[in-house]
Amino acid sequence: MDADRVIKVLEILAWPCTAIFFGLLFRSQVAGLIRRINAVEAGGVKAAFSAELLEIRDSQELAEEPHPPKSFDSKASRLQTLAELSPNGAVVDAWREVELATISAALTAGVTVKGNKGRVSGSAAIKGLQTEGILSESTNDLFDKLRALRNKAAHSSETIEPSDAKEYVLAALELAEKFRELSLQPTSTSE
Repeated sequence: MDADRVIKVLEILAWPCTAIFFGLLFRSQVAGLIRRINAVEAGGVKAAFSAELLEIRDSQELAEEPHPPKSFDSKASRLQTLAELSPNGAVVDAWREVELATISAALTAGVTVKGNKGRVSGSAAIKGLQTEGILSESTNDLFDKLRALRNKAAHSSETIEPSDAKEYVLAALELAEKFRELSLQPTSTSE
């Protein structure tokens, strides 16, 4: 009987002991696998950000051929560098460039830039430009999509991939350039 008990105990412990043995033997590989699994589970925001950015690029709302905006200056270079160090921060800073250009275009056109609480607002500026017929629907849609992506970057605990942040920076700077061009046009001209 004692041999039967020993065999049953060995049968019960065989798989757990084998799993522990291989877990310890391949400890670093298992840890890497667990990190990747966690990234996939928590990566919904990353995947959504990338997918929406791809949708913007594919929708032809930006220039036909991707190229740096005319104002690809030291600010743009700094934003590209920042995208490597702090992708979410680069997205937020690039969005600020869009807001400033939007407000400038609205002020040049004599459109109100004050929001609900009396503060200067890029959203109020874009609504005014749209109402006055100065802004096309496609540019307004692009503004809304980039703002939504900026909100994900600013209000999510997930980190955006540096390559996505760099792409966002270029899209945002190109949109900002559109608004700067509006600032240079006579106020009676519609887009």
